[in-house]
Amino acid sequence: MFKKNNLIMLLAAVCSQAVLAKDIVLYDITDKESFTVQAQHPAFVENESVEQLFDSSIHSKFLSDKSQTWVQIDFKGAFQIHQYSLTSAGDAPARDPKHWQVKGSVDGKNWFLLDTQTEQSFDSRAQTKTYTVANSQQAKHVRFELKQQGTTKWGDSYLQVADIGLFAATDLPLASFELDKRIVRLNEEITITNTSDNDPDDVEWIIPGAKIKHVGNDVKVRFTKPGSYSVTLKTKNSTGTDSTTQKNVIKAMDIHRPWAGLQLPKVVVKLEDTESAGAKRLIKLLPNIEQAINEVTRDLVPMLYKNFTEVPEFEQVTFRLKWMDTLAYRAGDYSNMEIAFSSKYITERLANKPDEQVTYELLGVLWHELTHGYQLFPQSATGSPEETHAFIEGVADLIRINAGFHKTRSPEPSETWLGGYTNTGFFLSWLSKRYEAFEHQFNATATELPDWTFAAAIEYVTGEKVEKLWQEYQAELIK
Repeated sequence: MFKKNNLIMLLAAVCSQAVLAKDIVLYDITDKESFTVQAQHPAFVENESVEQLFDSSIHSKFLSDKSQTWVQIDFKGAFQIHQYSLTSAGDAPARDPKHWQVKGSVDGKNWFLLDTQTEQSFDSRAQTKTYTVANSQQAKHVRFELKQQGTTKWGDSYLQVADIGLFAATDLPLASFELDKRIVRLNEEITITNTSDNDPDDVEWIIPGAKIKHVGNDVKVRFTKPGSYSVTLKTKNSTGTDSTTQKNVIKAMDIHRPWAGLQLPKVVVKLEDTESAGAKRLIKLLPNIEQAINEVTRDLVPMLYKNFTEVPEFEQVTFRLKWMDTLAYRAGDYSNMEIAFSSKYITERLANKPDEQVTYELLGVLWHELTHGYQLFPQSATGSPEETHAFIEGVADLIRINAGFHKTRSPEPSETWLGGYTNTGFFLSWLSKRYEAFEHQFNATATELPDWTFAAAIEYVTGEKVEKLWQEYQAELIK
């Protein structure tokens, strides 16, 4: 039997350990520290390499054409890893890792096991799941051995991950803050609260364009001009400094001019092909591609959103002209959008078309691909791949049709609304003429409906079953 004093000492020790554990502050060393990264196999797709696991966006991804591969992070110094995180990619749930091992090494040759997981799954796209390391040890090198299980609707067994995080303890004053609101009217006050860890001795706020009133470590701000505003917080304590920036985190709107604050992204034009007949023709017909992209963007976003505060903000749009079999594609993430055009298509498929028709076709493709950049994507895992495809491609063609850049095509009778492209696009366009503000309401279902399906989205906007509406639409086409 314990004596009373021994029991008190034991309780004190337990409490002390609990306090110590509570006081440990973890930070993602892939955000703050220098490292290099390598993968077992070379990049499979351009812009979907292993580096995308550690960029600033969870909407980019690493894609491997192997069902099993490893990814290794090499640091200059050793860290004791307490936790790690994996984020699912934005599409194709069957490509998510199902089983994995996390290994550590001090010398890069001898490896020890940090953690093992089996039969894992993600509930939604771009979902981050955090795991506690079962065998926490010091490591300079960390390797994720990832295994996918299953086959996609395209018949592949590829593996993909959007993001990886590694968390170690720190005494640095990790900068963080919270806002009581993010969308405001002009001159409406916002309170920004300093929530930094490890008790910073000094804080500095940098908020360009704001009128600032300091309240201790917190600030109250307001804005007199419409637009998107960034906030930076710098912190300092006896162990060092830290800083964090949230770009365009505040949106100040003039309610009388809902689009006055729209900021267009920087446009970068990269002509990888300048010699083919198609390349020379595009350059002649669209000599100012940057202006064309800006004009389409200004006209496009009001069709998808009610005001500028709802619009995804890209830092950059890159336009590529390249010789390729695919007509066009949209790539990148929610910070940087990339649009590629095929000079081969212009050379071979549009060679005998008059300039006016070629220009019309090119602008139509631009409308379609830019819509892909700005539209919302279903986040729920409820909808099937066919439904998601119909939504994504259907909305892009809906906007192109309603903008007047799809007159070379016409709707045709079909058995299903899930064909995508013009098949779905013309159906959605027909609905948009019957229901006010259909475009932006249907687009919004991608994030507003927790159990999204194509049919549920149609009923959510129209109040009618999609089967009934489709039959009415088909009947009109047959007349």
